[in-house]
Amino acid sequence: MIVSLEQIKQYLRVELDYFDEDYFLESLILMSEEYIFNATGLKFDDNAPEIAKHIVRLLVSHWYENREIVSTQLSNKVDFTVNTLLFQLKNCYFPPESGEIMP
Repeated sequence: MIVSLEQIKQYLRVELDYFDEDYFLESLILMSEEYIFNATGLKFDDNAPEIAKHIVRLLVSHWYENREIVSTQLSNKVDFTVNTLLFQLKNCYFPPESGEIMP
């Protein structure tokens, strides 16, 4: 995972010793990494650029706080931000021959 469970819990301001949602949060982290891959074709390891880590944090936060299929909250700001960051990631980072992603 490019963002650890502990980092996500800190970002969400969830107590580190609260374990009831760990499986759910881990699945959201993995799902957000798949989302990045599907949108960009790029796969990252622990040395991912900050922009990729922030996309994970934004997606996990959004999905964690909006668990319902239908939400009364507008998510346009999240959509715009994530799409803008994905565009930057897709067009500014390229996989060198070593397989590691570099800006």
